[in-house]
Amino acid sequence: MIVRLCLALAALAGGLSAANVAVNLSGTTNPAFANKLSDSDVQVVRFVMQASGGDVNVSSVTLTVSNATQAAVAFTGIKLFFDSEPNGTFDPGEQVGTTQTIAGATVTFNGTFTVKNGLIHELQVRVDIGASTAVYGEAFQFSIAAGTDIGLPGAPTDTVSGAFPFTGNALTIRNSVNQLVPGTGNPASPRSVQHGSQNVAALQFALDSLVPVAPGELVGLDLQSLAISITTQTASQTAAVSALALWQDDGDALFEPGSGEALILARTPADLGKWTAAGNVITVTFDGAAINVLPTILTGQARTFWVGISFAGGADCVCEVSVNRSNVQGSLGTAADFFVTSPTAITGNVITVANLPKPPAAPEAEGEGGCSTDTRQVPVFALLIAAVAGFASLRRALKRKL
Repeated sequence: MIVRLCLALAALAGGLSAANVAVNLSGTTNPAFANKLSDSDVQVVRFVMQASGGDVNVSSVTLTVSNATQAAVAFTGIKLFFDSEPNGTFDPGEQVGTTQTIAGATVTFNGTFTVKNGLIHELQVRVDIGASTAVYGEAFQFSIAAGTDIGLPGAPTDTVSGAFPFTGNALTIRNSVNQLVPGTGNPASPRSVQHGSQNVAALQFALDSLVPVAPGELVGLDLQSLAISITTQTASQTAAVSALALWQDDGDALFEPGSGEALILARTPADLGKWTAAGNVITVTFDGAAINVLPTILTGQARTFWVGISFAGGADCVCEVSVNRSNVQGSLGTAADFFVTSPTAITGNVITVANLPKPPAAPEAEGEGGCSTDTRQVPVFALLIAAVAGFASLRRALKRKL
């Protein structure tokens, strides 16, 4: 009797053997990335689940969302998928529960799925992004904060393990991500020019609308304004700068104003509010219709510009021309049309304006046989011939008299 009771208890204990599901961040989760508005089914994070000691049934998963107030504005839907086979894909029938919206710092998906013993399954979180421009520049992360956020109907026999919290990389809402790039023809060495020189090549730079990090999607840069800085050696030298012009590059490394490059807009000190001198720095703003009509620089494209500088006559000057990332503005603002922090600025090399000495005259070419071809010497030869002829006439006259 006692033996039969022990066997029954042992069988019961075996039927209640503990199973565990281990949770971790997936190695296939995406890096930090940027994404446009009005996009759907954007993956933000993947987690992995692996059962041991038996299959584990899961009845709910709760996610924690950073920046929750803005997340409620940014996302019109949040979805959770479980790769049940597992085969590395997420079919519509593998969605856990229903699409959720954010009402606080967490969102819970109620739906039962089974983590099979010994297999590695993935959970995928997707979002639908709304159209509110108020969330440009906002970043969001999704995480499983604790083991208690995994609902197990078999608890406490079934358990959850892992080094919680597990947090995905950030998704930032952007319209474009851009970079300043030096032009291939950007002046590489200091130069000296004459007083009154016009349209001197001062700076070449490109605006590069970067391809987004996967799985992100972006639109491109619609340029609103550019501010170019002229830094002179002293404050008094700012008066030597008479104009600054922005040119569309024609695709080579040469500055050919009016023949290769196309003029976009020119500014002079008479352009109040667009030409501002403060100490030894002049800030020149290019904006308005001439800039706004430029085509959008689509993601994956770049546009190159030249800056030409002109100087007044009779005034010495030493200057540099530069553009800073913070002074390039897209039509949707800096949070939407973001510029990466490196490089911060592009600078052309030093220009020295002075009364330069005239170069020496080139040596004159000589004709055949070493005789000069300079027509200014023709009268000398004519005089010589005339003198010889006169001398001969004089000899003949003297002979007759004798």
